[in-house]
Amino acid sequence: MKFLGKRHKKELRKMNRIIVDKENNIDLKDNAVELTINVKELTINIKGRVLINEINKIDEEELKLTINVEPNSSLIYNRFMVHNKTNNSITLNQSYKSNVVFNYSMIAEDRCNLIFNSNLTGNDNETEIKIKSVTEKNGSCHITSTANTKPKIENNNLIESIKILVLNNEESVCIPNLLVASNEIEVNHACTISSIDSDYLFYLNSRGLSIESATKLIKKGYLLSNLDTNEETNKQIEELIGGE
Repeated sequence: MKFLGKRHKKELRKMNRIIVDKENNIDLKDNAVELTINVKELTINIKGRVLINEINKIDEEELKLTINVEPNSSLIYNRFMVHNKTNNSITLNQSYKSNVVFNYSMIAEDRCNLIFNSNLTGNDNETEIKIKSVTEKNGSCHITSTANTKPKIENNNLIESIKILVLNNEESVCIPNLLVASNEIEVNHACTISSIDSDYLFYLNSRGLSIESATKLIKKGYLLSNLDTNEETNKQIEELIGGE
């Protein structure tokens, strides 16, 4: 899949900070931003090459986020959240000749609902959606993802991966919907819900780590590996994770 090249990623590492607390529609063009969303509904229009890092801890969040990607544009969106309760809907709209990588890592400490819609309406789009969640305390994840493609479009490639790591006894649910109306595109979906592999814990225990320390280490690696972020941002995320 053809996404942003290394040179363009490096150019976009100079981050600008945007706090959205009033506007419900913003335009981003050839920009790299650290984004904070303090509204319940937001539309982001993407033009050119854009990098978004959204790193935060929000006790209760209700958000309807719509992302419109213009033709010949590329987006990398890294979203890391520590959630208590959430009811979120994210809609990604791509028309022609666009590239999108959406990386979402989250910790769910109570019931979290996420609806993720990916709409393809034209030709020559590349899309990769990666969602990783950890459930702990009273947390659970209920994720519904829908890939929707229009008829008679071609040369599109959409990959979606959803993984939920369960660290408690709560039930999580993942519902994938593939609404594919064209034979000339490739759409792949993968979903897993699992606990920590006992072999991993045994290996780390044999190296002198306690169960608690081993679990924190696995959780940190699991969440960070899903994001395309630099060292400075990773340190910020590690503080929110609280791992060792």
